[in-house]
Parts: sequence; structure tokens; C-alpha cells
Amino acid sequence: MSTLLNFLKRLYKYRSVITAMALQEIKNRYIGTLGGIFWSLINPLLIILVYWFVFSLGLKVQPIGDVPFIVYFCAGLIPWMTFNDTLMTNTNTISQNSYMVKKMVFPTEILPIVNLAANLITHGIMLIILSVILIFSGISFSVINLQFLYYLAALCIFSIGLSWLLSSVNVFFRDTAMILGVITNIWFWLTPIVWIIEMLPSDYRFFIKLNPMFYIIDGYRKSFIYHTPFWENYGLGLYFWGTSLMFFIIGGMVFRKLKPEFADVL
Repeated sequence: MSTLLNFLKRLYKYRSVITAMALQEIKNRYIGTLGGIFWSLINPLLIILVYWFVFSLGLKVQPIGDVPFIVYFCAGLIPWMTFNDTLMTNTNTISQNSYMVKKMVFPTEILPIVNLAANLITHGIMLIILSVILIFSGISFSVINLQFLYYLAALCIFSIGLSWLLSSVNVFFRDTAMILGVITNIWFWLTPIVWIIEMLPSDYRFFIKLNPMFYIIDGYRKSFIYHTPFWENYGLGLYFWGTSLMFFIIGGMVFRKLKPEFADVL
């Protein structure tokens, strides 16, 4: 445990480096493009419009209670996109930054955090889009909206733990990224993003709730749509944090264990 605490202290020590690299990562993503940073707005907006067209106009999906489908969908899609993009980017981050990894003085453990920080910019833009949709849908704002920060923190902890684990394993087993792509596609449809958990028989809902992303996505909806305090479902919260911290600790320990071998393999 003391080793892990020292590991976390190092991350805090390099917080300014993480911020600078995250800003540079954002610039690198859009360098040479005409749209520049506006692609961070265009891409999520197009995704939302496509799903709205297919499900609301094409399949004519009915509102979820009094909530329009597009609102329910967006509140679930936003945390999922951040989670998915972070995992997919971070799985290859060690191999793609081999020139940094081979410098023994560089703290490679911050690379997954840099990508997460960069993705939070897009996350913020999508939240602005959601706010506009909420206004046009007639859904009022509440102080409970601010509890999304709690669920965002939960998303970050869970994502970082998995990112450390996947990025370190991918250095030695390059099929990891390909396998992850398949898993996340299945994971998306096993998570109530475009469907509601009430569609399942009550006997099966328990298994869906074992999915850690259910807690986060349901939490975003409770924050922005239903205005339900997070402590009302403390049992599921305890399960999530137990699972999330387990991955955080295991991911950190595996990364630290394999880190000395990165340079030799790359």
C-alpha cells in the first residue's frame, strides 16, 4: 500500500506537466485542420443528430416517461463517449510515445492521465450541448445538476485504473487494442444508453447493474434529468467504488511492475 501511495504522490508532483501535455495533445489533434478546435463541437453534435434521426424519426422511439428520447440518450452517451475514447486512446499511448518512454527520467504513468484530461475538454463541450437540449426540452435546472462532478470523478478513477492496466499489457501483447475494440462495442449495447433497464425482466436487471458504467450513466441521468441525490442508492455506490478502486489499485500496481521493461520491448 505504501508503494501505491508513493506512486500517487508522483502523479501529484507532475500535475503541471500533465496540464501542459494535455493542452499540447489537444493542439496536436487539430493541427493543420481548417476547423481546429471546433471539431470538438462538430463531431459529438453529428453523433447526437445521427442517433436522434435514427431512433426518434426513423424508429419513432417514444419518450421515456415525460423525458424526450434525445435527452435520455444524450445524458447516457456523454459519459460513455469519454470513457470509450479514453480507453481506446490510452491502450496505445505507451507504444505511440516510445520516444518518451525510453527516457528513464520521464514519468510514463502520467501518459494515460494526459489523454483523459484532453478528453475532458470534449466532455465539457458535450455537456454544453446537453444543457441546450435540456432548455429546449423544458427540463428545469437544479442544484442537483452539480452532482455530475461526483460521477465525473468516479468515471475518471475507473478510466485511469483500466488505462494503466491496458496500456501496460498492450506493450507486450499488441492485440490488446483490437480485443478492447470488440469488448467496448459489446459493452456499449450491454449498458442502458439507447435502451432502458425497465425493458428487462426484473430478474435480469441485477446483472446489468453489476456493470460499473451503469452506475455512472444512471448517475448522469439522475443529475441532469431526474434530480435525484446520489446517496439515495448507496448500495450500488459502494459496489461501484469497491470495483473501481480495485481496478485503480491493480492497474497502478501492474503498470509500476511492468514499467521497467517498457524500454526494452519498445
